[in-house]
Amino acid sequence: MFDQIFRKTFTINKHLNAPLVEERIKYLEHWHKLGRTNSTLTSIAQYLLRIIKYLNLESNRVITLKEIEVAANLWARYQSNHPAKRINFSESAKQKFAWYAIDWLKKLNRLEQLPEDRIALFNKIFTKKHARLRHINNPLLKERLQYIQYWADNGAVDSSLRRISQYLLTIMKLLNFKEIRIVSLLEIQKAAEKWASNEHGHWLRKNNISKFATARFMRDTLGWFKMLGCLQVEGKKSIPFEDYLNGYLEYMHEEQGLSENTIKSRIGILTNFLFSIDAYHKDFIDVIPLTIDEILTKKHEIDGHSRRTVQSYTSIIRSFVKYAENHKWCKQRLADSIKSPRVYRYEQLPYSPSWDEVTKIISNTRTNHPTDIRDYAILLLLSVYGLRCSEVRNLRLEDIDWTNELLYLRRAKRCKPQTFPLSKTVGEAILRYLQKVRPNNCLLREVFYAENLLTEN
Repeated sequence: MFDQIFRKTFTINKHLNAPLVEERIKYLEHWHKLGRTNSTLTSIAQYLLRIIKYLNLESNRVITLKEIEVAANLWARYQSNHPAKRINFSESAKQKFAWYAIDWLKKLNRLEQLPEDRIALFNKIFTKKHARLRHINNPLLKERLQYIQYWADNGAVDSSLRRISQYLLTIMKLLNFKEIRIVSLLEIQKAAEKWASNEHGHWLRKNNISKFATARFMRDTLGWFKMLGCLQVEGKKSIPFEDYLNGYLEYMHEEQGLSENTIKSRIGILTNFLFSIDAYHKDFIDVIPLTIDEILTKKHEIDGHSRRTVQSYTSIIRSFVKYAENHKWCKQRLADSIKSPRVYRYEQLPYSPSWDEVTKIISNTRTNHPTDIRDYAILLLLSVYGLRCSEVRNLRLEDIDWTNELLYLRRAKRCKPQTFPLSKTVGEAILRYLQKVRPNNCLLREVFYAENLLTEN
């Protein structure tokens, strides 16, 4: 390995005769397989020698983070004494020394357990180090782990546990909940509305507020705060026309034979409806069609419910009003006046960005940064050819015929091969990426390389 990255015999022998030669060669081969250039491999090899020297790795012992920090500081000061350096301390040298030391020693199983690796639950649901650190370093760690573990014990999958973990940090931020205190329901509702509001006008949202995000925020907040015992207990508010509601619930159970879950799901809808009616009329006999129309319109235009949701809501309300008619609690033929909103057949199809938004996204990547050069080529393939992400990811070097200007694809669905003319704009973007960004010695045949090509970490 050393004869591939060094030219001078003296340097090769120096590295071969240094301690832990097999371990160093194995580590260098790891980086070589990832496509690192010879200059990068040379730098890594030199750092490994410094790490052995400054951490005294010849003795077979576990190294602590404190030792690595001290050694990295010594190396950074030594670097600053170089004639070409005009600074008293080389921060970049310290960072490189510490990063390679931690990474190599972890692979050798000679590093003490890192703080972000000590919590088994976070190790299970987070793969990235910075994510584990973020969750560990925030307040109320014990209380958050208790709630997450509760869901883990109840069979929640890892993706759900990650979402809950992130929501707990969001809850703490929006409610300024850095220590245990009593929180009112009104505070939680305001925070949920702020979290779910569409302040930045995201193109995927059709409404100004996400009902789904509101419900998730409320559920996790109430569940966590109940477990902590910090939710302010408020007196139960009486339901308007509660006698009518109870009679209808008994009717659904005894005469319609509906299940408990179905009845339970309708209680919330009917309760909400009766509170809305109470804001207009104190006597149910005074309810008129215009009142119900206004309530249904508000559900869609203000509360942000879809037409399909309002249609289901209307169906339940109509059934209740029909029952009220039969008992002479309201005006006759009131139920017949309740009209459902029209639901279009393809209304639920995904909403795509406009072409102006697409071109804006693409133009933001037209820079000289290596990541942007790669992303620009990927975005053009997605937008011009309508490729799926898996098709871009699996695109290989031999799939591009530069001589005949053709692009060969195997589509993700049905695995059917297709041939397209290679667009000049797309071809130039891919060529620029291949010439300026993608490593020449990369062993992978896929066109796009996911590693960071400039930094060593």
